[in-house]
Amino acid sequence: MALSELTILSGVFSIIVVVIYTYVGLRIAAKYLELKQKVFLFVGITWIGLASPWWPSSVSFLLALIEGGNGLQDTPEIYFMIGNVMIPLFLLLWMLALTDLIYQDKRKIIIILILIYGVAFEAVFFWLLFTDINAVGVLQGPVDVEYQTFVEIFLISVLVILIITGVLFGRESLRSDNPEIKLKGKLIIASIIFFDIGAAMDSGLPLTEITLIIARILLILSAIGFYGGFILPDWMKKLFLKQK
Repeated sequence: MALSELTILSGVFSIIVVVIYTYVGLRIAAKYLELKQKVFLFVGITWIGLASPWWPSSVSFLLALIEGGNGLQDTPEIYFMIGNVMIPLFLLLWMLALTDLIYQDKRKIIIILILIYGVAFEAVFFWLLFTDINAVGVLQGPVDVEYQTFVEIFLISVLVILIITGVLFGRESLRSDNPEIKLKGKLIIASIIFFDIGAAMDSGLPLTEITLIIARILLILSAIGFYGGFILPDWMKKLFLKQK
């Protein structure tokens, strides 16, 4: 089956997003080996996982491109599992990282609530997947998917949790008198906002060349900002702090 220009554009951008997020996540996680601080490991893996909604479209696009077929369109259950099953785990790791730095006194209750929420999602997700797959979503070509209410509500809730906790995460750095630490806080907050907007546009707006490009660029900018928020390379210091 010949792939449309929009499908190719979406597939290529999906791969770019996955590659960039994986690279950034691995770089952040690698800081654990240097500093022995688990927060870097948790955050790095989480960032890799934030691209998981684009994993199945990347795989499906590559399969369609190589085999000349429909990608994962004929096996939607695999598409849905690749894109959703790991999200509760990544959310848990993010909350472990958050409560390692702030709200340590509320760590236990926060983690328990996230675990309950994640298990509940997985239970309903797999039940629907094997009893009424159309209640999970409908594939519209090799790379595009329209999720139904249950999955949409869960994904929206994850975005809400991310933006609230991301702002709280970065806000602690904004209180520092150190310009570099304060910059890291700003970059973390900006990256989470960009991610939420980009992800919401990607899933909530009709798929066109313009909306697709804008959404994916926001996702890429989000990754760059997040990288700066935890690694802060010299070129970012010079750019934002006007260091010589």
